[in-house]
Amino acid sequence: MKVLNFDSKQCERVRRQLDAYLSNELLVETTSEVLKHLESCEACSSELGSRQRVREALQKAAASQLPPAYLREAIHRRLRGARPGVFSGFRTTTWAVALASLAVVMVAAQQWLGFERGRKLVTSVLTLGVGDHLHCAIQGHNYPEVANAPDELRRKLGPEYAGLLPVVEERLPGFQLLEAHICSVPGSPRKYVHFIARGQGTILSVILTKREGEFLPGGRFLVAGAPTGVNLYKAEFKATSVAGFEANEYFGYVVSDLGQNKMVQLAAGLAPALRDALSQRTRTEKAAAQTRRHDFYEENPDTSLGGCWALCDREPAGRRELAVESAA
Repeated sequence: MKVLNFDSKQCERVRRQLDAYLSNELLVETTSEVLKHLESCEACSSELGSRQRVREALQKAAASQLPPAYLREAIHRRLRGARPGVFSGFRTTTWAVALASLAVVMVAAQQWLGFERGRKLVTSVLTLGVGDHLHCAIQGHNYPEVANAPDELRRKLGPEYAGLLPVVEERLPGFQLLEAHICSVPGSPRKYVHFIARGQGTILSVILTKREGEFLPGGRFLVAGAPTGVNLYKAEFKATSVAGFEANEYFGYVVSDLGQNKMVQLAAGLAPALRDALSQRTRTEKAAAQTRRHDFYEENPDTSLGGCWALCDREPAGRRELAVESAA
């Protein structure tokens, strides 16, 4: 697989319109332009297919969810509690009771909409991990029959993620790690770290992808009984189960066809270990960067004022002022 780069302004414009195109919200003229472009652009057609698959998965998941029983009970309870009383010196009339009832329904509806937004966000994030597993491991079969050597896996992961290899191996009991690599998504700049293991008669994926500032909601969306400090989420799409979690700036997934309980069990062990390993990697990178800056300025004492500012967070005030005066 490879990352495709898109420099065409036309491609960028069409991609911004794809969601509106799928929703039939474009003007006839704009729709014709999009269709004409899709006929000649394989990359944009692939992106359209990807968005359509995600949309269909979300629609199927939403259709299977009914409003919770507590919402209906809460509305009926509040309506039964509404009784005629005194309103501005006069007894309330039927319309006043109806108005109060409408307010109750509106509040309950807002709560339900908030729940729906959270549920759809969790579903869309978990769908992402399932899609990566199906695309790379199941449909693409991007793993060898005989496991790659650890040195080869570390080479594929690169220095940024090679340290995660023993963390994943140790926390997948009963599984053999076959493959690990940085995977790219056709038609998208997104990349993800993919570990592929075999065991218990199936193929399992452990996936990490950048969150890009997104956060999963808590509360009733969390898996009950998860270890302290670990927020786990679960879902099942047809025969594929996924457990998701947040690990620093990443979303993490454990995906296979072994059922939700097994995925949650494995994710409960992986999530805190991956979070700690990623945190350690970040601290190591920052320390190495500071050391490089320090060595550079020690070797180049006559550096420019811009270099002096780079040291401001580490130098005492007196040395900072002296450095600025010297540069001046």
